[in-house]
Amino acid sequence: MITDGFIRDSFDAMIGALESAAERAGLITRHAPVTRAAARRFMSRLRQLETLLRRLLVLMAAELSADLEIKAPVIPEAAKPLSGTSSNQTASSETAPRTHPERARSTRPAFPLLRILRPYTAEDAARLSALPRRPPRPVDETLLVHRYCTLLKHLQHPERLARRMARHLARLRTAGEIRPTCLPQPGLHRLSAELGALAACLPALIAAALSDWYDTG
Repeated sequence: MITDGFIRDSFDAMIGALESAAERAGLITRHAPVTRAAARRFMSRLRQLETLLRRLLVLMAAELSADLEIKAPVIPEAAKPLSGTSSNQTASSETAPRTHPERARSTRPAFPLLRILRPYTAEDAARLSALPRRPPRPVDETLLVHRYCTLLKHLQHPERLARRMARHLARLRTAGEIRPTCLPQPGLHRLSAELGALAACLPALIAAALSDWYDTG
């Protein structure tokens, strides 16, 4: 069983690594504009920490609710179609779902539970090669600061994301999907000794936490 101390210490180590990376890149001191090389190094470290966060969320989700079930949504009486109305007809405006204005204007930073990967094709390479060469643009520090603040917020308060991950894993298990696997993370030599040891042991910990994935009893 994963103890809360292990999870908390892991998040504290990641917060320290994130703040150190931001300081080296110049996002905290702001003595000089961030160079493109510094921005690339910071984004590389950011992606490593985001991968660690997702894997720790799997451990937290397994501890939260291993047998979480997905229930069908309950349709209230006011939202049901009126008698005599065809299923192909649209219900009246009084029964139409309404969106809360505060939720519609919500701008909370989103964090994808799974990395969105897009294959790089030969057409993409040809299109980029055909573009005219331009002088390098200055680094957009707004994007870097946004990614930094988003990750720092989730590292300090990961409970909401852990519940999302628990529901996501429960949906996969209910749908009969195969058990998620966690491959060894590359580039561990670029991490500190503490984070490197954490990243190295996470695949085995996740496999043990999801060992009952195919149990039906």
